[in-house]
Amino acid sequence: MIKALLIAPYSGLAEIAKKTVLPNDVQLDVVIGNLEEGLKIAQKAEKQGYQLVISRGGTATMIQDAISIPVVHIDITGYDMLRVFTLLRGLEGGVALVGYPNISEGANTICNILEFNVKMITIKDRKEVRGHLQRLKQANFSVVIGDVITVQVAEELGLRGVLIASGREALMDAIEEGKRVYHFFRKVNRHFNYLRNAFTNTPLPIVLLDQRQNIIAKNAKFDQDIQPQQVSKSSTIAQLIQRVITGEGTHWTELREGDNCYDVQAFIVNKIEGIVGLIFHSPLLNKKIQSVIIYNSVGHVPILGDSSFARRLKENIGHYVRIDEPMCVMGEQGVGKLTLAKEIHFQRFGLDAPLMIIDGEKVTDSEIKTIKSKINRLDKGTLLIKNIEKLTGALSATMEEVISLFTHLKVITLTNRTLDHLVAEGSFSKELYQQIMKYPLHIPPLRQRKDDIQAYVNFFITEFHTREGMETLGMKQEAVELMQQYNWKGNLSQLKQVVRELTLLSDGSYIEYSQVDQLLAQYEDEEISELSLQGTLKEIEQQIIKTILAEENHNQSKAANRLGINRSTLWRKLKS
Repeated sequence: MIKALLIAPYSGLAEIAKKTVLPNDVQLDVVIGNLEEGLKIAQKAEKQGYQLVISRGGTATMIQDAISIPVVHIDITGYDMLRVFTLLRGLEGGVALVGYPNISEGANTICNILEFNVKMITIKDRKEVRGHLQRLKQANFSVVIGDVITVQVAEELGLRGVLIASGREALMDAIEEGKRVYHFFRKVNRHFNYLRNAFTNTPLPIVLLDQRQNIIAKNAKFDQDIQPQQVSKSSTIAQLIQRVITGEGTHWTELREGDNCYDVQAFIVNKIEGIVGLIFHSPLLNKKIQSVIIYNSVGHVPILGDSSFARRLKENIGHYVRIDEPMCVMGEQGVGKLTLAKEIHFQRFGLDAPLMIIDGEKVTDSEIKTIKSKINRLDKGTLLIKNIEKLTGALSATMEEVISLFTHLKVITLTNRTLDHLVAEGSFSKELYQQIMKYPLHIPPLRQRKDDIQAYVNFFITEFHTREGMETLGMKQEAVELMQQYNWKGNLSQLKQVVRELTLLSDGSYIEYSQVDQLLAQYEDEEISELSLQGTLKEIEQQIIKTILAEENHNQSKAANRLGINRSTLWRKLKS
């Protein structure tokens, strides 16, 4: 049984309803109330458990905007129009109809067919009624046809107002429409309740935010686990929202608040209104994984330098950006492997995908499951494995599986050593080696590309000036040339450290030759003192040979050349 309420704007409609035989599945109560009065009745009826409201004209429009149960309009039918025109047939004096388009358009058609002389005036707002009627009175019109408001205003102005009353046919049509709307609404409402209960009771914290990080909706788990200010004031969440709105698909970020860490998944709810949903996954309480770092956005860092390597890299980096298979970047500590990997990621994805870095030197067996879960949540992006030569045993096998499984990610590996001899020794997986070495990229040490030093010195000075307020603006050319004579055992990392120290020591706008000479002399003394003179002459010789080999990335030809001996002599000394 549908419990329905008819709010009649005028008494005649109420009387028709009382005389109408209703369907067996409808209980229809009738009250009289127009506009604001009818609205108050409807709001009270919703609280009293009514399931359907039926009304007419402006009253129905006001009600439907204020309550959440279905509201059905009683339309004015052709029968209703014919009745009122028949009542006025032969009437002397001008007749006008003033009403909304749903009345005036149908009435105009009937008048044209039946050749009734009625002036049609269409309004968009009831505030227009009085002005139109005043002008009609001045034009000697005596009768005005319309709805309840039109009739009321007409009588106030001394005109005869004739109401277009709704007949039994219109009421029965509205009741049948109400039944259809009620059953459809009930079905939709049932599904809505399912979704609302699913949202409310999901065992993960969920929140909906607008572009200003205002909370639109949240579930019970969010209230239980998350403080509102963690999302409403977080710059990380603000960046995530913008990526979702301007991009496609889901996006992830890592949110750390005190001892709590969440992987936050963001998705679009309404792109036009800028509504974004956030799901908080896997809180890692009091547990920070040291081996994983996630960069949600990675900026552009240009490839610097004028060496032949730098020029070739600028020309060919696009090849490495476009390939989908894993690649390996090799080079000594501090040559810029990570920076180059970030630039490859940026050129492929821009700011629209995360970069996940796994440190093979720090990862443990206990972290593998969590790391795989984190990787699995990335829709796209780059998986970067640094110090991959440190992975052995189960960790190596797991990384083989990860690289094979997550083919939707670009995989870049970094290593400080050539891996061939590790594979030969059996200390590095041959299968993993074959996976990552199909597309190798070797970065030579800085001592082999000293033409790049000028560009990096300028870049570092600019960075310190911009970010740290250093007053140094550059380095004298003769000072740069002295920097180019140094061996740079620590590569770009050491170069940056030296430039920073020089900017701190400099008391002028430009770093002088004497300042560079003095500081590099101190570094050379420290490097010499690091070489232990303990042991026999043969042991010291072995230490020197191994140091040079490490600096030349285990290239025996280059090491022999630096030592002033041939390769066979070097090989014999290593074996002795």
